[in-house]
Amino acid sequence: MDVEALLRHILPCACRVVSAGSVPPERRFVVIPGLDGPRWIAPLDWQAAAPILQQWSPIDPVSRAKWRAVLMAYRLGCIERIPGTMVIGVSDLDLSAWQRLGLISSANLVPIIYVARPSTTRKAIVNLYAPERREIDCIVKVALGTHAAQSIAQDFQNLRSLEQSALQLAPRPIAITADGRAASQQWIAGKVPLHPSQHLVETFLAALWRTETASLYDIAQQFRARFETLPRDTLSDPIARMFDSITCDDQVPLTFYHGDFVSWNMVCQTRDRCCAIDWEFGAMNGAPLMDLFHFFLRFALAAGKIDSYPMAARLTIGTHGRLSRSLLDQLGASHRYLDDVLALTLVAIHVTRFHQRCAVEHIKPQLQAIVTTFGGHHTGHSVRRQSLGSQSWRS
Repeated sequence: MDVEALLRHILPCACRVVSAGSVPPERRFVVIPGLDGPRWIAPLDWQAAAPILQQWSPIDPVSRAKWRAVLMAYRLGCIERIPGTMVIGVSDLDLSAWQRLGLISSANLVPIIYVARPSTTRKAIVNLYAPERREIDCIVKVALGTHAAQSIAQDFQNLRSLEQSALQLAPRPIAITADGRAASQQWIAGKVPLHPSQHLVETFLAALWRTETASLYDIAQQFRARFETLPRDTLSDPIARMFDSITCDDQVPLTFYHGDFVSWNMVCQTRDRCCAIDWEFGAMNGAPLMDLFHFFLRFALAAGKIDSYPMAARLTIGTHGRLSRSLLDQLGASHRYLDDVLALTLVAIHVTRFHQRCAVEHIKPQLQAIVTTFGGHHTGHSVRRQSLGSQSWRS
């Protein structure tokens, strides 16, 4: 899809791509490529683009270094010298349709667009800059993939539930279209930490615990109900066996489950406070430690390095044994809870990402290796006995 077709698909107007010199400065944009097409379409004006572009950072160190070079060239006014980038003009840019739908409060906004990688849940994240206030007004998420509207609707519903809880740990939802193909939410200012502190992570996740309680077994059945609606594939039978293994009946607090709790989905406003963004994989009835165990697995999953269930157990129960034992004491739960919540964390990854093609392609081989080496609870107990007393927080 070329840039003009992409813009016409994302924005609610029949805009046209023209030469940069034929439009006013506020209608000039930089197109920054990714590996599979445009990644960013941002205003040529650095002051408008800076709040968003400075907040974003790739995970890979080499890519992160390249991104810093892009930002430096942008700031110095020579972004077009970066290979693959181009400066375009956009005419007939009119956001009044979004204003009429209640997605945005003003049509006089400038888009800074992030285009996700191709996937069935592919989305464009349209950050809207208000020139008169010189700040980001809000974000509009727009569906591009065949299953993206479902993800946008799930994200919006989770944000609405969190808003009703008055926790203020996530963006405030604004509006969603009837078909779910576009939804707006508050933009969160702050810094995205690559290695957040243990205290920050623990404090955030503890704030998501609710007063209602349930057994881990009952919580697992809600995820299993979602699993049973999915098409069958090569993982279905071993995933079903992992669900069968979750029998812990300890009563624990229900928790708001993020589902993709990783450092790049955290935005820190102060040293001791942060919000989490991108709640599309979340659920209102999660269990304590699910997000924490996902956090511990984050970089290994991203790097494709988890090749067995024992390795997943070592990266969670084993390496962070002292913390796990402390949290068990707070919950009043048995050691069986650790094994079962790890199994639930892993099957939840399969359930929540089933329709996200790029994630499935990357994670499925690891999940295949994990579920085929899952031996009930003996593996987890063995790891815990060997190293429950040790703790290493950062990856």
